[in-house]
Formats: sequence, C-alpha cells, structure tokens
Amino acid sequence: MSDYSNLDLQKLRLYNNGLLNRFENADICVQSLIGIQCQYQTYALISIYNRIKHKNNIFTDTNLIKSWGQRTTLHIYHKNDYNLISDLYRESDNWVYKYAKHLELDYSEYLNSIVRFLDKNKNNMIEKKEIQNIIPKYKSKEIMEWSGLLILATYYKVLYGILNKEDKKLYKQNDIIDNKKPISDLIYRYFKYYGPATRQDFLHWSGLKYKEIKEDLDEYIKSAKYIYINNKKYYYESLPDFNEIKINYPIILGKFDPLLISYEDKEWVLNGNNKSLIWKAAGQVEGVILVSNGLKGTWHYKLRRNKIIFEINEIIPFTKGEKNKLEKKFVKIGKEVFKKEIMVVYHGGK
Repeated sequence: MSDYSNLDLQKLRLYNNGLLNRFENADICVQSLIGIQCQYQTYALISIYNRIKHKNNIFTDTNLIKSWGQRTTLHIYHKNDYNLISDLYRESDNWVYKYAKHLELDYSEYLNSIVRFLDKNKNNMIEKKEIQNIIPKYKSKEIMEWSGLLILATYYKVLYGILNKEDKKLYKQNDIIDNKKPISDLIYRYFKYYGPATRQDFLHWSGLKYKEIKEDLDEYIKSAKYIYINNKKYYYESLPDFNEIKINYPIILGKFDPLLISYEDKEWVLNGNNKSLIWKAAGQVEGVILVSNGLKGTWHYKLRRNKIIFEINEIIPFTKGEKNKLEKKFVKIGKEVFKKEIMVVYHGGK
C-alpha cells in the first residue's frame, strides 16, 4: 500500500505531461509526448498551447507533420518520430489491413500509383482529392473511406501530412531520413511524460497488443521505478516533490487532450463520476475542467461568425471566483489560439 491517492496521481501526471512544468516550445512538446492526437486541429493546438512557454508559430515549424499512429488516429508528430511510428504500426494488426482484405484488393497497387504520381510531380505534393483520381478505380472510393489508404501510405512511408493553418488535407512525398530510433525510446518517453502509469495504460495508449511489444515492454518494466496506488503498480521515470507542484486552478484540458486518451483506467480524472460525461459515443472525448478536488466540468466550443462560444457543462456548480479565473483563461485561449472574441456559456449549474 502507499500514501498516494488518485488526486495525487492526477497532480503527478499534470506535472510530468507539461501542464505544470511546461516545455520550452511546440517542437519539444510534440516530440516528448510522442505526438498530439489531431482529429480536430484546433483542439490539438490548444493541447500544445497549454503545455509550452514560448508560443511560437507552430505552422512555421518544419519539424512538425501530420501522420497516423497510435490507435490508427491522426496525430501531429515530430519528424524524428515518423520512421519509428510508421515501422511500429505498419507491423501491427489493425483495421485497415482487414478492410483491404474485405474489399478483395491489393493495396500495394494503390500505394504504387501514389508513388508514381509524386515522382512525376515537381513539387512532390498532393491533395487528398487528387489521390482519388490517380489510384486504380476499382473500389477506390471504399479504400479511401475513413482515410484507410492514407493511413497505409504513412505507415509505408510514402507520404506525410503538411501541418497548415487552413487545415487543408495536403500531403508531401516522404523525404525524412530513417534515423533508426528504437522502440525502447518510445516506451521510455511514455513512462517519463505520461507516468506514473500501468502496463495496461501503456497498451491502451499505444493501441498495441501485448504480444506485439512484449519483449521491449518487459525489458523496460524489469528495472523501472514504481509506486503502488490502490494495489496497482504504476511505473515512472521521475516524480516531482509535491512541494514543487504549484497548480493554478482551474486546469483546462481540451477534447482528445493527450492525458484523456492515454490510460485504460479513467478513475484518476473521474473521481467517482460516470465516464460517459467525458468518453462519448463514436469515440468522442469531451474536454474537462479540473479544480483542486478533481473534475468539476466539461467543455467544448462553437464558432459563431467572429466569436468563439465556450460551452461549459457544470458537473458541480462553479463558485464565482472559479468562474472568474476560468473565464480569464478562456479569454486568453480565445485571443492567442483563435484570435477572436469569446463568450462563455454555462449549462447545468445551479
């Protein structure tokens, strides 16, 4: 047994994940966290914004790209991780291979047609809508569904996505040198920046089956530091002194924040609440608002012409002081990420 609680675990993870001890810039943040999930680019930008000291222009950082990785989801990655991620998930058992087999097609023919096009294209660039026109016509629409062919194209190192302000689906022919980074490096970074975490948490985050990574994961765990919380073993690289943890509540985590998608056990953030408040149908993950005693609300935003409307669901009513602090933080996000005026609307509180 130990003296650590779920609220202690929450503080340790907030610190290690860059929300309290911030990264210097977006480049270091994205590489340390092994990508930022990016189905919704603006929420990904908020995740990065919340974790960095210097708000550099992410769209001018040529080290940052878009590609598919963990759980076959789109991420913003650092170029240094492109080969490691592509190699690892190309070998994994995922839905795209099964879907191609179901369609009774040889996806390598489709990938080769993209390569031929890029080789002839002087700019080595291609838009998603162009891909539909250059690949073999047989079931071309089906293999493009849910970005299936694009996922394979990144795993086979044919191309990667270009991060851009307009969020256009634009891709570039792969020009990244293979740096042969080992899988052990990925495991180390997970437990360093997401720890303390269990072995099952790592498997959940990675989307891999234990048999696919058993040797490397077992080797890490054999000598890893750990603590016990509620009879579970949590591994980590370092723990801050609790006296050094200064938290400016409330903490705002956006949809698909790295901390909300990286653990099998959700109780560290739920604090007894129903997980359906955050983890919705169709794989949607709501943003959360944390105060000193845990989860107090969820949130999302809507665009209305020149305004951003932040809609907050109060699980427990916020005090007047909490609302003032919360609104100041949302105003800052509105100005620095959206560059628009903001409006905050509360639901559910009494």
